[in-house]
Amino acid sequence: MREVISRTFSSFGVPGFRLLWSADVALNWAEFMEIIILSWFVLEQTESPLILGIFAALRFTGTLAAPFFGVVVDRFGRRLIFLVSRASFVVLSSTILVLSFMSMLNIFAVLLLAACVGFSRTMDNIVRQSVLPDVVGESRLSNGVALSRTGRDVTQIIGPVCGGILMEVAGIGLSYILVVLLYSLSLLLVFLVKGLPGAIVSSYSTVSSSVLKNLFEGFRYVKSERLLVGLLVVAFVVNLTAFPLNQTLLAVSAKDVMRVGAYELGWLVGAYSFGSLLGSLLVGSLPSLGSAGKIMFIGSVFWHIGIIAMAFMEWFYPSIPLLIVVGCAQSFSMVTMAMMILRYTTPEMRGRILGLRQLAVYGLPVGLLLSGYVAEDFGVFVALLGNGLLGIVLLLLSLWFWPVMVSRQRFME
Repeated sequence: MREVISRTFSSFGVPGFRLLWSADVALNWAEFMEIIILSWFVLEQTESPLILGIFAALRFTGTLAAPFFGVVVDRFGRRLIFLVSRASFVVLSSTILVLSFMSMLNIFAVLLLAACVGFSRTMDNIVRQSVLPDVVGESRLSNGVALSRTGRDVTQIIGPVCGGILMEVAGIGLSYILVVLLYSLSLLLVFLVKGLPGAIVSSYSTVSSSVLKNLFEGFRYVKSERLLVGLLVVAFVVNLTAFPLNQTLLAVSAKDVMRVGAYELGWLVGAYSFGSLLGSLLVGSLPSLGSAGKIMFIGSVFWHIGIIAMAFMEWFYPSIPLLIVVGCAQSFSMVTMAMMILRYTTPEMRGRILGLRQLAVYGLPVGLLLSGYVAEDFGVFVALLGNGLLGIVLLLLSLWFWPVMVSRQRFME
């Protein structure tokens, strides 16, 4: 038992990883509070699932520029870009705080700032994943990925609950004081991490070569690796059809079907995140993942089955255990996918490939807009059922075209 626990948390033995993990916890805690607070603000102001979908989609605007961001990360120094991305969260959240205290916060301002946050999130995701192998080392990479996901899952439990409670008790202005403080703490902790790499110079990429050339090198690299192509396709599918559940549709279901408030919505999202935490811990504790592709694919399918089940759920309390199971399936899918992408990408190409991975996240804003439209015109039941069924069909098609995702067995040995 002691050996299992030691293996599960081995990356915490690295000081830099402890700082990085803590910085991510502070960032994600603030982000998940922000999602609940602003989602409820948008719903109360507009009573429109479509506008809520637009708000959520704008938070992923940066995905279109993700391949370019990946080149920037590889060329111009990861430490500097990391600090700039974290500082931008402080600036944007402070803007919302000031506007709310001045009674000037409105839907237009929220949508505009959500679009700005989208660029910050995309850049931050790319650089954070890029530096992880440098911080923990190759031997602890898989464990580091799992523990990083675990930290996000913990805050995805705490953040929504805190956001829901503060929104109902204190209102948006006072709630954002904590959001700004958490973003500031995240910036400070990243500043304290030592040994973050600068620009990567290699046979693939030199500082003197053009950004456009670097970008095309990333596309050629992915094209030559059928496994990476398949993983990116699956990433697009789950963003298109699965992530709209906890991003928007769960809020609509809570308000229109279960007839509960922001406090209960926080607990629903928290239950989903608790399941994700359990899944991440389980994956991180395994000594090897010889069938990582199979685990990823099965997790993705069960994730969508859970979404279909949520379409028939009309009661608050029975939704809690179901969402725990759905969240666990999500982690089995996403953690193993992240492990495989990092494992099968060379260090000098890591920023560009992770940029393309973030480009796959563009499926989420598309899915959010479609889900919001369907939920508004046909009801949240149709939106959930349609997403679940469409996702399963697309996953089966991706397996048909890229069977290498489940046939490659050598992993983490």
